[in-house]
Amino acid sequence: MMKRLILLSFLVVNIFCPLAGAEDITWIRWDDPPIFVFSGPFKGQGVLDTVEDELRKKLPQYQHKTLEGTVPRVLKEAESRTHICNAGWLATPEWSKLFYFSTPVFVIPANGILLPKSRLGEVRNLAPYSLQKFLDAKKSWKLGVGRLYGEGIDEVLTKNNYQKNPQVITIATSLRVHKMLHANRIQYTLGYPFEAVYYNELLNSKADSVVHIPVTENSARVEVVVACPKTPWGAKVIADVDRALQNKALLEKFEKGVDRWLSAEDQEKLAPARKEFYRKNYPSLK
Repeated sequence: MMKRLILLSFLVVNIFCPLAGAEDITWIRWDDPPIFVFSGPFKGQGVLDTVEDELRKKLPQYQHKTLEGTVPRVLKEAESRTHICNAGWLATPEWSKLFYFSTPVFVIPANGILLPKSRLGEVRNLAPYSLQKFLDAKKSWKLGVGRLYGEGIDEVLTKNNYQKNPQVITIATSLRVHKMLHANRIQYTLGYPFEAVYYNELLNSKADSVVHIPVTENSARVEVVVACPKTPWGAKVIADVDRALQNKALLEKFEKGVDRWLSAEDQEKLAPARKEFYRKNYPSLK
């Protein structure tokens, strides 16, 4: 009788709890719309919300958990070699010391300058645009910054001693940055084009929408990757992610998540880069 009960218990656990004994993945996310969107009318519609949600479905061999944190917390967890991954990161030589990276999940326009459309006429003489040109030529303008922007742009900010520079205001959150931009308390900021679209919608800015212009300090496009800690466990997860990514329908879902926050003009500009993205990263996918 006892043997039957043990066998029955074993069957119940394995039939109704198929992930019993499976490894955990904790996905770390940070509130920086529309990368991740934690609250408000667009909750869950961030570009990396889509990636994380779809990868959970494609990796049923893991138990998936969530941790809400910050970008510094992402780096701290990687240094601690914990079982924590993130659904979107930039593959740089510096960060490759901490992370294993997946094959890129999508390509996006890089960070650039964000400013009200009505101000474009005031800066046309600065083309081709660069952050340094703006800092040199528009000394009365205030630049609002709220995070890291990647290689190239961050170097310009550091070179110009941005933390003590009266032309630059450091602001705690992206929401506050964009509220100040829309209220003309700062004249420009930095970010991705999808940030401009998101905050135009969130703040209902119809009269003078914010637009994105690329800068020469960085590449025109960047590829986004999944990142896991540089451990044997992280290598295994990345290998599983890479296998899941060999799926055109999945990659198209990721693109749709990006396109939700790109203007029609930016989508059109991105089309050649997307063709190159598939040719380089997924040559077997038609």
